[in-house]
Amino acid sequence: MNGLQAAKKILVMLPDPMGDAILSGPALRYLRRRRPDSTITLLGNPTVIEILRGNPWSDACLAWPVEKNGWRGFGTAARWLREFQFDVVILLPNSFRSAALAFAAGIPRRLGYDRDGRGFLVTDAVAPIRIQGRFPPMSMLDYYGYLMEQVVGGEPGEHYFSDGLPLELFTGPQDRQQTEDLLQHWGIASQRRLVMLVPGGAFGGSKWWPAERFAAVADWLTEKGYAVIVSCAPNETEKKIAAQILSRAKKPVFNLVEESLPLGGFKELIRRCALVISNDTGPCHIAAGFQVPLVTLFGPTDPRWTATGYPREIRLRLDVPCGPCQQDTCLLDHRCLQQIRVDEVLAAARAQLERQAWDTKPAPIFGTYYAPYAESFMPLADGSGLIHKDYRDLLVQNHLAALEEVFAFQQGLRLEKPGLGRRERIRIELPCRGTQVVLYLKRYGKPTLGQTLRRWVSGKRNTAAADSDFYAAMQLAEHGIPVPRPVAVGRQRNRLGERRSFVLMEELPQGEALERLLPRRQEKKPEYALLREERTLIEQAAGLVRRLHESGFYHRDLYLSHIFLCRAVSGGEKLCLIDLQRVIQPRLFRRRWQVKDLAQLYYSSRSLFRRTDILRFLHFYFSCHQLTGSHKKIIRAVERKTRRMIRHEANRCKRNQTTS
Repeated sequence: MNGLQAAKKILVMLPDPMGDAILSGPALRYLRRRRPDSTITLLGNPTVIEILRGNPWSDACLAWPVEKNGWRGFGTAARWLREFQFDVVILLPNSFRSAALAFAAGIPRRLGYDRDGRGFLVTDAVAPIRIQGRFPPMSMLDYYGYLMEQVVGGEPGEHYFSDGLPLELFTGPQDRQQTEDLLQHWGIASQRRLVMLVPGGAFGGSKWWPAERFAAVADWLTEKGYAVIVSCAPNETEKKIAAQILSRAKKPVFNLVEESLPLGGFKELIRRCALVISNDTGPCHIAAGFQVPLVTLFGPTDPRWTATGYPREIRLRLDVPCGPCQQDTCLLDHRCLQQIRVDEVLAAARAQLERQAWDTKPAPIFGTYYAPYAESFMPLADGSGLIHKDYRDLLVQNHLAALEEVFAFQQGLRLEKPGLGRRERIRIELPCRGTQVVLYLKRYGKPTLGQTLRRWVSGKRNTAAADSDFYAAMQLAEHGIPVPRPVAVGRQRNRLGERRSFVLMEELPQGEALERLLPRRQEKKPEYALLREERTLIEQAAGLVRRLHESGFYHRDLYLSHIFLCRAVSGGEKLCLIDLQRVIQPRLFRRRWQVKDLAQLYYSSRSLFRRTDILRFLHFYFSCHQLTGSHKKIIRAVERKTRRMIRHEANRCKRNQTTS
C-alpha cells in the first residue's frame, strides 16, 4: 500500500459496540500522528460519537442521521454519505455492509480487512491474520492498530504500539457541570470518594453477576465511607437489576437509572470515581480511558478480545469446562459467574482502593505455566504472524521479531534428530531481567511438491507447518491441558501456499520427560513430589490423557518422551504435553486415534510400571471402578496395536543389524 499521503479528506467508520470504539482510540491517535495535515472525520452511531467527543485525533465527528438497516435505509445512508465527498474511508467494522455502504457512497479508496466476503469492495485490502483458518483471539486494540499501521504506513521502526497504547477519553465543561449538579442533587459532598457498580451489560444475562452479590459489595463499600452508585442501561430489564440491588442493600445506594444524566456527564462521573466494579461491558473501557481503578468480572466472554494491559485493572475470571461459550443466555447453571465469590470481589476492591501506585510494567511470566485466557498475542511488525505481548520487547532486542530476522538468526544450539527433513530445531537462551529465558525455535523450509498437493486436496493450502504447533498449544491450553507457552509464529506464502514458516515455544519450567525420570525415580524423588506419590502420578497421567481425548484431541505421538513432569517458580507440579505438531481433532474414526495414543503410551511404559499400575491407570482413564465390556474392547485393541509395534521394532532392529 502507498499510504495516505495524497488523502485530504479521510473518513473513519467506527464499530458499533461502545467498548470496541474506545479500543480503537490508539489506532486513531496513530492516524493523526501520521497524517497531521489531513481532515479526519469519525462516523458512527450516536452513542459511539458521544463517547469519543472531545478527542484531539479528529477534526469532525458524524453520527448516522438515519437508520441504515434495510434496503431503504441503506440507500438513504449511502446518498447522505456521498454528499461529503471523502477521498478515503478506513473501515474498522468487519461487516460486509460497511464496505458496501462505502462503495455505494462513491468513496474512491476503501481500506479495511479482507474478510466476510467483502474483499472485492475494498480497494486497499489487508489480510487478517489466521492460524489454521481461525481468527486467533487478539485484543481489538491491536486488531485496529495493526490495520491502521498497514493502511497508513509509517517510518521504519515506528509502530502503532510505540506509545504504549493507553486508552484516552475526554470531557468538557458542560459534562463537568452536569455531574456537579447531580452530586449536589444527591447530597454527596465533594470530598467523599465515589465507587460505581455496573451490574448489567448489553450482551445478555449470561454476563451478569448476581444482583444480591452486588448488593453485598455495596453494603461493604458504604460501611467504609464510600458513596456507592449503581449504573444500568435505561431499559426495563436492567432497571429491574438496579431495583433488586437497592431492595437487597442494607445501606443507602444511589441509583443512576432514575436520573437523566447525558452520556457526557456519565463519562465525567466515571472519571471522578475512586473505583469501578463492573461486568465485562462498555463502562469498563470508559474507566480505563480515564485511568480509573477497575475490577472487571468476566463470565462467558473471552477476555483476550478486550485485553488492554491496563495496569489499574483486576480481572476476575474462573476457568470452567463450558467456557468461554460466548452465549448471551446460559443454558446450564451460570457457573462461570456464580463461582466468583463476594469475598473475592471485596479483596480485589480493597486492593485497588488501598493501592497508592501501580506498576506500569507487569511482573515477568517467564518460568510459569501457560495461562491462555490471561495472556495476549499481537501481530508481528511485518504482518507475517503473531507474537506474545510479554515477549515482544525481548524478541525485538534479540532480532527475533520478524520473519526475515528469525530465518537469519544463527545463534543457539542446533538439535539434530533423524527424520527432521526440512525442519530445523534450535535451542535459544536469551538473558532477561537477571535470568535466562529458554526458547525452542522450529524453522520450516519450502514444502515438497507432494506435501503441497496434499494440502490443496485437503483444503489446507493456506496453512503452514508451523501453525500446527502454535494452534495445538493454544487449543489444548484452552481445554485445560498443560502445554509449553507459544511465543511467536510466522509464515511466508507464495502462489502455491507455504514458502517457509517458524514457531517459537518457551521451555517448560524445570521440566523433564517421564521417559528419563522414571528409570531414575529413586534418585529424583527429592526433587519432585509426584515421584514420591506413585499413585498420584498415575492418576494425573490418566487424567491428562482423559482430558485430551474428552476434548476431542489426539496426540498421535503419545510416548512417555512427550509427557514432561514440570515444576513452576510457584512450586506447583504438573504433567505437560510437548511435541504438538501432529495433534488432530478429527470428526471421524476417533476410536482409531484413541487406540493409537493409548498403545503408544503403553508401549513406552510397559517396562517401567507393574501390571497393577497399568490397571490403575485404566480405571482412572475410564473414570470407573469396574471396567465395562466396551472398555475391555478398547483395551484388547490397544494390546493388539502394542504387539504390532513391538514386532515392527524387532524387525527394524534386524534390518539394521543385517545392513551393518
